Amino acid sequence: MVAMKISALLLASATLLNASPCPFGKLYEEGKLSEADSAKFLAARSEKEGAVAKMIAEAELTKREHARQEHVYKRSLIGGLLPLGGGLLNGVLQPFSGTLAGLDIPTPQPTGAVIIPDDAHPFQWPQTSDVRGLCPTLNTMANHGYISRDGITTFAEASNACQTTLGFGYDVCTFLSALGLLAGGDLATGKYSIGGADSRVPNTLGPALGISHHGPFEIDQSISRSDTYFGNNANFNKTRFDRLADIADENGGQFGLDTFAAERALTYTESRTTNPEFDAGPKHLAVSLAERVFIYRALPNGTDETNANFANIAPFFLNETFPPFWFRRSTPYTLPNVATDILSLYALGPTEVGSNQGLNNFVPVGSDFGSLTPTEVMCYLQTNMLDIVPGQFSTAITGEMSVVQAFANGAIAPFFTSSDCTMDWTAPGKSAGVTVPGTSTTSNVLVNGEYLDAAPSYTQIP
Repeated sequence: MVAMKISALLLASATLLNASPCPFGKLYEEGKLSEADSAKFLAARSEKEGAVAKMIAEAELTKREHARQEHVYKRSLIGGLLPLGGGLLNGVLQPFSGTLAGLDIPTPQPTGAVIIPDDAHPFQWPQTSDVRGLCPTLNTMANHGYISRDGITTFAEASNACQTTLGFGYDVCTFLSALGLLAGGDLATGKYSIGGADSRVPNTLGPALGISHHGPFEIDQSISRSDTYFGNNANFNKTRFDRLADIADENGGQFGLDTFAAERALTYTESRTTNPEFDAGPKHLAVSLAERVFIYRALPNGTDETNANFANIAPFFLNETFPPFWFRRSTPYTLPNVATDILSLYALGPTEVGSNQGLNNFVPVGSDFGSLTPTEVMCYLQTNMLDIVPGQFSTAITGEMSVVQAFANGAIAPFFTSSDCTMDWTAPGKSAGVTVPGTSTTSNVLVNGEYLDAAPSYTQIP
């Protein structure tokens, strides 16, 4: 059905391309237009032809990609790589079965620059029982009801909200939500807390620790949070953000590539010299780079997508809300885009990979990240998710690794098959068996970068 629709689109586009726009086309062909009007007509036709040609090319690319996905999907079924379902067909993940039958599946959302939030998603102060955590954009989505306002979200809900609010691609949003679920949620139900461990998230296969627990998503050297060694890692650290804003001022007021290269070098050195447990391993490298490029790719107003200034960035961090008259991105931001951007950021400030074994005792591990191609970075992102899996499982039930493997094969690996990546399951990652729960923010009401004990009486943030 999808292939038929694409073929119809190609035929209609070709017909449109060859048609003369009436009445000016006929007048031009009969030589009845003035020289000035003829020039305007030709310019308009050229612009239209370019747009139609682009539409045809994009439809053809989609058709070929869907054919490739179908081939990979069938091969995966034959090879027994999808024992509990999943896989990618026509750009959409397929349903799961067995232990994972309860998972809701993310779906591609409409794209294009539209104002966010809409009238159906007004800002509301969090209630006392609502969970907030380390991610400003997830907290913002919860404050506006794009994900559940209580901070307990699901695999599909978070992915769909990521696409709807930020304009990120289906692949990026589903990948991020899958990692959140693996890192701190309950695979059987698809639920996870955007903060710390919470009783509203079942522990079907083991303790669901929340995405704020140290190791998977929560890393040392955060943009706006303190290292776990020094205390609550979920609370907003205004001193860090203010320092980032100062660096942005030195770079034309932009929270862009140059600003984050300087900030990343500074925070890396700071954590390495003061945190005896500083972990800058391969997974940390990928996350620390990605979370920074997401800022200047997701948060600028979609009407001016290269303008990552304070007015666009600060509301997400200081008040956990969208800026006034803010539009999401006009075009999806995809995993290949992420790979290219993190290479660019790393090139401006390479850092050594390894970890502290006490102060002044940094133990490096071999990594030549800077020599990788964007395609190889895609595989690096996939491979190092094993440093997350299975954070929710205790060592007593590591037999459930087969469920984790089935989920990863069905929900994550399909987005990397075009890069010919392989998933090595020879050993679980460092976080396997970790049972220390994550923490939520000590208060969930953040106003101008300061936590309040209770929600204020006013509804508009000053």
